[in-house]
Amino acid sequence: MLRSLFVALKSGTEYLNYGRHIIQQWGAELFGAAPPSEAFRVLDLGCGPGTDLLNVRKSVREKHGSGSAIELYGIESYGPNVEKCTREGIRTFPADIERDPYPVEDAAMDVVIANQVLEHTKEVFWIFAEVARLLKPGGHFIVGVPNLASLHNRLLLLFGQQPTQIQTLSAHVRGFTKPDMRRFAEEGGFFRLVQFRGSNFYPLPPFLSKPLSRLFPTLAWGSFYLLERTSRTEGSFLECLSGDSNFLETPFFGGPQNPAPARRRSRGRTAGRSKPGKRR
Repeated sequence: MLRSLFVALKSGTEYLNYGRHIIQQWGAELFGAAPPSEAFRVLDLGCGPGTDLLNVRKSVREKHGSGSAIELYGIESYGPNVEKCTREGIRTFPADIERDPYPVEDAAMDVVIANQVLEHTKEVFWIFAEVARLLKPGGHFIVGVPNLASLHNRLLLLFGQQPTQIQTLSAHVRGFTKPDMRRFAEEGGFFRLVQFRGSNFYPLPPFLSKPLSRLFPTLAWGSFYLLERTSRTEGSFLECLSGDSNFLETPFFGGPQNPAPARRRSRGRTAGRSKPGKRR
């Protein structure tokens, strides 16, 4: 009964879960802060029809001029989405983001986006290792995930109910809170959290949800992290799986118990090989 009440109250606010406005704003700000001499490259992991990428490009061109050189890339395997992205000038390539080496050269990307993706994955160590590899030093990883510590999840747990962000009969296999994500992302010094925001506030209507998610982001439905790739750390993020002190019973792909195969380049589909053009 409590769950049904929450579902009814949240109806019509679901679009806020995706935090499109947050990603769009961050993307434009990062473009404006980047050196003007090179093309600005953005990659979306599981880009779907390219919504977040197109929003970022739109915002960049509105703020910095229609001639702004921004290159969009996406990892996507669903045919209809690939066709839509291609029509919009988004270069896509298929990959299993939990196991495949991403067909992108080292330090080739300025921004990587993973919006409402990580909660569906087990192999987050591999994902972070690949993102750390392909981001330029000082580049950014934008992550959007459901917030396990949201107000409505806390209330559900208080009454002995399963949180909506992670359920057995669900596609979500991981739950995230701000302290947990920060600890994980900053492990080994490859990333540092520079901004954190929330979006949507169950079970309240939009006119209350929007301001409350800004004031109390750790209680919002969705959590959005802006992670900066540090310039001082080399090696692989997978090193956090090495050593007796970090031993995990699950043999995560790419770790010492389940090493990944040697990386192979994908001919003709590798992002970052072309000579960078002028941004403006």
